[in-house]
Amino acid sequence: MSLRTVTAGIALLLCLDVPVTATMYTIENPADKINNPAGKMYNPATKENNPASNIYNPAARMDNPNPLSPPTQTVTKPSVTEATTATKPAKLINEHSQPKHAVPQKSYHYKTVRSYVNAAKIAFAKDDYLEFISITEDALRRIGAGTLKASKKTRQKLIKYQAFGYGLLEKNLD
Repeated sequence: MSLRTVTAGIALLLCLDVPVTATMYTIENPADKINNPAGKMYNPATKENNPASNIYNPAARMDNPNPLSPPTQTVTKPSVTEATTATKPAKLINEHSQPKHAVPQKSYHYKTVRSYVNAAKIAFAKDDYLEFISITEDALRRIGAGTLKASKKTRQKLIKYQAFGYGLLEKNLD
């Protein structure tokens, strides 16, 4: 039994020495004790919510266009063989050309844009596309002349009505 006690005593002495050797080899960092008051100071330059970052600048995305916008066609330069051949004169395209079916110009005397829009909706419900187009054109003509006030949203709505009406008129007459 004495052998067991001796081995237990040796094991106990060796286990007591292990934490002492671990503390002997720890690295103490003297920089941990440094107190830096500048790190706690208020610095407005470190703000994350910069109001200048919210300014819309369309020139900032010239190289990286909006991915939601439709792709644009690239302009290709004519090759040498195309440049030497005789070219046909270009056909002039008038942006404001009259459509195939000319709508007679009528004058309506509504006081507000809302009444023009309501009258156009009533004409559309009756499937009278000529009346629908002439009401919207008269409203746009008066807005352009300055005798009728309308917001940009209402003006865009009337322009869409006009284009939609011409499309319906062409389908109806064909």
